[in-house]
Amino acid sequence: MDVTSSTAGAAIALKQAQNQMNFGVKALSQNADQQQATVAALVQPEGGSGGGNVTPTRGQNLNITV
Repeated sequence: MDVTSSTAGAAIALKQAQNQMNFGVKALSQNADQQQATVAALVQPEGGSGGGNVTPTRGQNLNITV
């Protein structure tokens, strides 16, 4: 009887640990998705939503003569 109850207890503990791990993985995945969406919004070409001074030519030297 003790062996059965301790085995059942171990199985329940393992299932709880697995559920906690799954929850953690989902939370990390959502966080990564949010960061990816933020980066995508920041690097949109000029005219897109947001980005400020982030343009396709930022950081390049342009020789423009008139």
